[in-house]
Amino acid sequence: MPASYSAKELTGRVITHLAAKGSKSERQAVFLETADKSSYLLRRRGGNPFFDPILQKLVGKTIHCKGILTEHTYIISDWSEVKG
Repeated sequence: MPASYSAKELTGRVITHLAAKGSKSERQAVFLETADKSSYLLRRRGGNPFFDPILQKLVGKTIHCKGILTEHTYIISDWSEVKG
């Protein structure tokens, strides 16, 4: 794992907003927004980086997840919904 990557557990609300504005990759993407208002582009390990129907089903929910945090992307390998 490169030095700039780190294993992290995070909890936050799954939201969508515009990613890569102005580029050929511009799209509505799935993000994890944490309690401190940090926002990370959310990807599922092995999932499609541009549209992942499994992550789309999590939009609007609060989740706790484990994964690898890169500079701007959080690649999750495991998650669970946080109730109430």
